Amino acid sequence: MSISNTILVCPLNWGLGHISRDVPIIRRFKEKNFRVVVAGALPVIDFIRYEFPTIETDFFPDFKVFYSKGNSQTLKLLSQLPRALFSLYREKKFTAKLVKKFNPVLIVSDNRYGVRHPNIKSIIITHQLMLKMPSNLKFLEKSSNRLIKYLVSKFDLCWIPDNPLPFTLSGDLVHKFPLPRNAKLIGPISRFMDNFYKAESDIKLKKYDLLVIISGPEPQRTLFQQKLIANFSEIPIKCLIVSGTLKKKSESENLENIEILPHLDTFSLAHYIKNTPIVVSRAGYTTIMDLWFLKKNAILVPTPGQTEQEYIAEKTVVKNHFFVKQSKIATFNFMQFSINENDNLQQNFVDNFLDKNITEILNLCTEHFT
Repeated sequence: MSISNTILVCPLNWGLGHISRDVPIIRRFKEKNFRVVVAGALPVIDFIRYEFPTIETDFFPDFKVFYSKGNSQTLKLLSQLPRALFSLYREKKFTAKLVKKFNPVLIVSDNRYGVRHPNIKSIIITHQLMLKMPSNLKFLEKSSNRLIKYLVSKFDLCWIPDNPLPFTLSGDLVHKFPLPRNAKLIGPISRFMDNFYKAESDIKLKKYDLLVIISGPEPQRTLFQQKLIANFSEIPIKCLIVSGTLKKKSESENLENIEILPHLDTFSLAHYIKNTPIVVSRAGYTTIMDLWFLKKNAILVPTPGQTEQEYIAEKTVVKNHFFVKQSKIATFNFMQFSINENDNLQQNFVDNFLDKNITEILNLCTEHFT
């Protein structure tokens, strides 16, 4: 394989969900001996080095999104729209520098609409072809779909990590309006989708009654953690909180029944999700895909005012998961639920459906753009 077979991967950094779901795709590129370079903000780089210690990385500046402390984010996010549009111009300029530096044969952008180059084949990964709006702004959903479809059309291919109807995990976010012409449903993707874990008999990890996986932007990430600690410190359980901060040292709250870790490797996190009776997490789409692959139910607490998460949490509550608002955490009895592995989460899917999509990803990675 020639030296020029470099693939540049650029994930969005709104939490670690985007880079996390790109892990299986990066793994497949590397298995075919492509040179993979991941460009992103420092949290993205730190995360990917956990998964691939020898991978090449480069810095790519963020478009920082600011969230309010309240329960509504609509006005806060809309006020940042001019900055978001300007960021597209900046992303194109920075992508051009990376293309000159690494000479990639392919660019894979995860939800970064400006990460493309006129002379390089490009793929965009997205699960959101419209912006889910609050009830008083529903009329803007069609306009948001038109804008996103226009931005997506600039790429050679749009990979949508979801299943076709009626087995969709994203619902309206993907399927409310017709798909773009260059779109392809590739099936859910997750860093837990590959069977590379150790045998259960080899596992020597602690046991907990409750696992909390915290993610998302500040200040809501910290508010979420504080509310949960206040709730769990009053009940006699053993709780593990994975704070998602990627700090070098473990956090400590000096509580006998609560252990806080900044990050877990993929194997350990998969083990705790599968084997801890109760799992609490945000309702990000990557988390929904992770739980789907691990066949696990969870208590979902969407980020306040983040309409995408609120929609996903409410949509899945009847089928697989429980749903509680962050404002209700103080009085919510998490221990009333016994959430174990759910073997029926994928019961409606035809045999080999996942294997087929994995094979399609592999074929696209190794044939379509070479």
